[in-house]
Order: sequence, then C-alpha cells, then structure tokens
Amino acid sequence: MEPDTEVRARLADYCGRRGYRADTAADAISFAAMWHPKLSFTVLSLSGDRTDGIDGLRFLSEHACEAGLILTGGSHARVLSSAARLARARGLKLLGQLQQPYSVADFGAMLLMPVQTPDETTMGLPLQLSSELVSDRLHRGRIRPWFQPKIDLETLQPVGVEALARLEHPERGILPAGTFIRVAEESGLIFPLTEALVCHAFSAAARWRAGGLSLQLAVNISPLLLADERLPQTLVTWAETFRLKPAHVTLEVTENWDGNSSVDTLETLTRLRLQGFELSIDDFGTGRSNMTQLNDLPYSELKLDRCFVRNALVDEEAAAILQSNIRLGHQLQMRVVAEGIDNQRAWDLVSALGCNEGQGYFVARALEAEKLLDWVRRWNTTRGAH
Repeated sequence: MEPDTEVRARLADYCGRRGYRADTAADAISFAAMWHPKLSFTVLSLSGDRTDGIDGLRFLSEHACEAGLILTGGSHARVLSSAARLARARGLKLLGQLQQPYSVADFGAMLLMPVQTPDETTMGLPLQLSSELVSDRLHRGRIRPWFQPKIDLETLQPVGVEALARLEHPERGILPAGTFIRVAEESGLIFPLTEALVCHAFSAAARWRAGGLSLQLAVNISPLLLADERLPQTLVTWAETFRLKPAHVTLEVTENWDGNSSVDTLETLTRLRLQGFELSIDDFGTGRSNMTQLNDLPYSELKLDRCFVRNALVDEEAAAILQSNIRLGHQLQMRVVAEGIDNQRAWDLVSALGCNEGQGYFVARALEAEKLLDWVRRWNTTRGAH
C-alpha cells in the first residue's frame, strides 16, 4: 500500500517476476476491500492517501493476518520503529521496515529477513494454568528446569546455562514458564516452586562440574522473593548440599520492586553478593530497569533483553542505544550478556558491539539436563558452525 503509484507498480512487477500474484491498493481502506486471508506478505505504508496506516495494522491484527509484514513510510526513523513495535505488539509477523526513499533491491532483501514474531515472554500466552494444576504438577515433580546454553562471543566456548522452568502438562506436553509462573506468584507457590527448580538445577550443575564441564549456572528469581528473608539461606543450603560454590551461580533478577519492600530487597541482594552469588539485572533495556538500580544495587552482570537486541537489527537508533548499554556495563565492570541471538545478524551485531556472552535460538534452544552434554560435544566439534 504505497502512496506513490510508480513505486507500487515497480514492487508489483518485482513480485510478479518472482512468482507472486501481486495486488496493490492506495491505502488501508482500499486494502480492506481486497483483503484475502492467504496473503504471503503485505507492504503497508504509514503515509497513505486517506489514512496513516495505523488503521491498517489494526485491521491486519483483527483478521489474524499470518502474512509477513513490511512497513514503509517517509516519516522519521523513530516513528517508523514505533509503528514496528506496535505491529509486533498486535501479534503481526513483521519482516522489517523500509524508510522512503528505498530501492527495489532493498525491498528484495527485506523479503529474505526472518519474521520478527512476539515471543512467549512478551506477548502474554493465551494458556494460563490453574493454581490447582500447578500445585499438582509441582508436588508430583513435573516442574523442572531445562537449560539454554550461553556462549562466549569471542572464544565461542560454552560458558554457562540459564535454567528455564518447564511444566509437564498431562495433555499439552512441555509448557514454558510464561504459562504458570504468574499463577505460582499469585497463589503463594512461588517459593516452593523456586526451591524445587534450584534443587534440580544445582544438582545438574554439580554433575557437569564433576565431569569436567564448568558452566556458570543462571537461575531466575522472582522479585516477590527478594523481600523473603528465607531466600539467602535456602540458596546457600542447596549450594552446600551439592558442593557447589555460590560463585558458580548467577541469580537473574528483573527489578520491579518499590515502596516499603525496597529496603528488604536491598538487604537480600547485598547478602547474596556477600555470600558469593553473582547477580544479573535481567531484561535490561526494556524500560523495566533504570540507571538508579545499577547504581544502588550490587549487580555483577547486565543482561540485555531479546526484544531490545532484535529492534537494534532494524533501527539505527536502537542499535546506538544497545551499544551505549554495552559500553555502560563494561564501564561499571559488569559482564554483559545478550539474549535473543536468533540469527546470524544478531550474533554479528552483538559481537561487533563488544558483548561478552550471548544466548538464543541461533545457539541453542533450552535442553533437558540429560541432553546438554551431547550438545556441548557437538558445539565444540563444529565451534558453532550453522
């Protein structure tokens, strides 16, 4: 849906020569009239003749459009990027954005881009389990950690794993944390659930170390537990049980505490650091964390959110902010880890910007503990060749 007739004609000709049936519309209103649910992809302009394109995004979302989406427009890059974030928030499969003027070659390259779909941590999964089922699965030992590898981006060596909660559903199979963690928090199950995950994760890490594989273990801690005075001693006890040093464990915390809990949180985090645990500020760069927390709390690692990394691939301003955050982490003598390395371009970007470690689907998805050693052997044999 380009306002320029000549541009629309060139794109239609390009697509037709590559086997696509190409239809053009001057704006979102015309597009709605010719809508077909089996589109392969659509090009939506934010500067149509009669609308600004936002109605088009809403229309595509309401009709559950599965087509790849390319956004274009002559507006400032930041405005185009905001529209791209809106598209992802509405569940659309964004291929990317093109700022006018652009060439047909730019358009062709965009068609080869991987789809930027919302992930389970940001879109709000439709499936939400009952507290009764979560409690049953917990007591039956059907909630366990899977492990996603982390790679040193300079040496390509596996250096760590993040323990990610998984629930074995009797009918739906293995479910991710987004389907049940909030239920556990709201129903008072988060402490026993975390303790069960810590027990399994510490046990696996100890076995790997005994076999000569020294991987830093990262465990997510709910902010609700940061004011719980039981947490530090519980973690120390399980580390001692499995002869695991606290320094071998990184506790990942997404900060959203406020009010009266802040003093208790500061006490807990300080105590954990004094006991030797590493602390990571998770999801950094998403707006849920701020500079004050970096200054006030004893973090040793800064973890960049996957959405922030993904945005930097298509937005020069986002890439500049990503670079400044990496530089900030290093200036504060913190290790910097990037999530969301889901393709070669993301790997190349965070490597070039000096990030220390990375994880994502391009490296590996989360694995069961029993499968990790085989993955490490394969990775070390190929050194990450894809």
